[in-house]
Amino acid sequence: MKIAIPYENGQVAQELAACQEYMVLTVEGSEPTAKDLVPCEGSGATAMLSFIGLHQIDVLICGKLGIAARNALEMLGVLLVPGVTGSCAEAAAKFLVGEQQGDPSVLALCREEDPDDPMQCMHDCSKCAGCGPLEIPDALKPRVPEV
Repeated sequence: MKIAIPYENGQVAQELAACQEYMVLTVEGSEPTAKDLVPCEGSGATAMLSFIGLHQIDVLICGKLGIAARNALEMLGVLLVPGVTGSCAEAAAKFLVGEQQGDPSVLALCREEDPDDPMQCMHDCSKCAGCGPLEIPDALKPRVPEV
């Protein structure tokens, strides 16, 4: 398992998309086997998502977390621990022993329970292939002769 924490002077960086460096821990079982400070090329949400995918991050411990970033990270299958402040090393240690930290209510904000929105993208179809069945007007339907 790989855990990433946005890093700024030893502390959990609060602005996720502006973060230029992440502390990445590799964990086997419940023991960390490697800890590296890895630079994030670029800036913004796209750079952050590329970093998460490229490094195959399983868990993201972070400060502030917006709705769009949360949805994108959840679609990637990343376990989120938002609302964390303080030392990166302390945050990682708390996670590894299962101690509650941060603000898990961030993940419940604006959660939409909609059977027509299976990806929970809140009907922003720029994030996925679309929600539910499409209705095609009769004028655009292909005409197939009956046999």
